Amino acid sequence: MPENTLNKPKLTILAMSQIAVCAAMLCVSAYITIPIPFIPVPFTMQVLMVLLTALLLKPPYALTAQVIYTLLGIVGLPVFSGGKSGFGTILSPTGGFILGFILAAFFVSLLKGKNESILRFILITIFVGIPCIYIPGIAFYMIYANADLITALTALTSVFILVDIAKCVIASILALLIRKALLKARLL
Repeated sequence: MPENTLNKPKLTILAMSQIAVCAAMLCVSAYITIPIPFIPVPFTMQVLMVLLTALLLKPPYALTAQVIYTLLGIVGLPVFSGGKSGFGTILSPTGGFILGFILAAFFVSLLKGKNESILRFILITIFVGIPCIYIPGIAFYMIYANADLITALTALTSVFILVDIAKCVIASILALLIRKALLKARLL
């Protein structure tokens, strides 16, 4: 057997199930929305689920779950925030956040490390996950709202940053608890 195939993660039934459950959680999290007056980006639980998925799954699996979620929305299933769907949602002021979810899922999962540490999980989700989500989100908002950087940063980060940091802490705690339970059940 060639050496490079030994290091590739195997897509087992368990891995496919984990990806499917995480993709489903991402879909459900988009329905937990609170609209914010004067801002086209609602408060959702998507950031929490993206980060939780990243902390639970291996990088290719976290990426796959997020891509599946995104593709489900693009093809017309109402899985984006507020039940939106279609490619037009990607080309809207909130579309950058959806693309940022893909980046965050992969990079947080990649950088979480092998040693499970609450501090490491929190720091990675805050300093890698949030920028991965915010940078494309703010860029799309600037383009579609015709806003300058300061206006976009003020409008989007002042409302969301503290809540998103809290989501990072919650995702980190949940990930450690879930990983512990999955290890005990020999499902991880």
